[in-house]
Amino acid sequence: MPADITLRAGTASLARRRLPSFGLSWRILGLVIAAVMTAELLLFLPSIARHRLVYLEQLIESGTLAALALDATPDNMVTDGVKRALLNHARVDAVVLVEPNKPRRALLNIPPRPDMPTFNLKERGALGLIWDALAAMTRDGAYYTRVGGESLRLPGAMVWIVVDELPMRLAMYDYSVRVLVLSIIIALFTAALLYLALRWLVIRPLQDLSADMVAFRRDPEEGGTDRPHSARNDEIGVVDREFQNLQRELRASLRQKSRLADIGAASNKINHDLRNILSTARLLSDRLAHSDDERTRKFAPTIMNTIDRATRMASEAIEYVRDRPTPRLEELDLADLIDEVGITLQEQGEDADPNQLRNWVNALSGERKVSADRDLLYRVFINLGRNAFDAGANTVTVRTQNGGAYVLVDVADNGPGVPKDVVAQLFKPFTTGGRAGGAGLGLAIARDLVRAHGGEIVLTETGPAGTTFRFTLPATVH
Repeated sequence: MPADITLRAGTASLARRRLPSFGLSWRILGLVIAAVMTAELLLFLPSIARHRLVYLEQLIESGTLAALALDATPDNMVTDGVKRALLNHARVDAVVLVEPNKPRRALLNIPPRPDMPTFNLKERGALGLIWDALAAMTRDGAYYTRVGGESLRLPGAMVWIVVDELPMRLAMYDYSVRVLVLSIIIALFTAALLYLALRWLVIRPLQDLSADMVAFRRDPEEGGTDRPHSARNDEIGVVDREFQNLQRELRASLRQKSRLADIGAASNKINHDLRNILSTARLLSDRLAHSDDERTRKFAPTIMNTIDRATRMASEAIEYVRDRPTPRLEELDLADLIDEVGITLQEQGEDADPNQLRNWVNALSGERKVSADRDLLYRVFINLGRNAFDAGANTVTVRTQNGGAYVLVDVADNGPGVPKDVVAQLFKPFTTGGRAGGAGLGLAIARDLVRAHGGEIVLTETGPAGTTFRFTLPATVH
């Protein structure tokens, strides 16, 4: 069963690949033909109604002439042979001429009946004429109707005729065929022109652009043969040029990242071995601290501090190249965590330099519940505090504010401030700000850990009076 599903999926994929490459052109062609035919149909409805109206008006005129022939006789009477000849020539079966102040004149082969459909052209509106025309085209065989209207020859007279719709229906069919043929020719001609225009102006540039996209997706780092920039100033030309610029920038960035990844992998291995070497060196330094030689004991703390600094730089480098961790959120007391961080930083300061003052101030008035990963948040405070003390601060104060769904955490120090040329790239890796002995990864790691919690960290102020960093954490909702 899985093999059958795989085969069907492969067949469907192959069928998709075999679709015409100009599918958009053909779809547009079909839409244009459909649009033109729809427009022609909307024009055909009033046109066929007009054709029927003109046909009936001509019959009324010819019937009027036939009725006026009665004026040439002494008693307004003609023989049956003459009557049939006049009516056949007028193409009607009966005509009645009603003129004010004159006797009615009539020629009747088929007398009007009460059940015969009657239409007065003077009383029919546009929609009525359209409906009458469509109804006439749907009927079959002979169908006699009584039609009334005014004659151009006798403006004041009313002319009624009885006519068989069959000849008119055939004429309407013939007219419809001519309109249909003309509509098809117009639709094909319009669609062909539009097809060629769209293919030249839109489809071919889009095909070139999509081919570049496919090639870029298959091998984004390989440059290949770049097409010349489009000279068009319209939207297609702008998209083409911007995509080529984006393509070059992404390729350069991907190549750089690939090289950095290779360097990072190699550095990771080197740092791992270096940490083992430094651990051995620290053990030996501990022995030197208990040496009988006073000069040896004097240099031992300096050696140990140097080893600790190198170990920390190696650890930060390994920590940075790892993927961003997924926090395991839990409710915790931020004040308790800040106190724990302060103890750790003070112990680290005493180990590095017993004479250096490290004053870590927890300015939270009481409990402050947040939703965070305790270990990751601990590392955020450690990095911010260590950076502040290493930069020359002797007091770091931690404050919080309520920000609705988030808690705003401020870490402020009284150090010399961040140099102006460093502010713009403060959170970028390996930015040390001119400070010796650091890897420049502390703030970059802190930013990644804060973002892992869904927050953000920013530098809110810096200057000779000190520096303040602010980051956000999800608050615990009670």
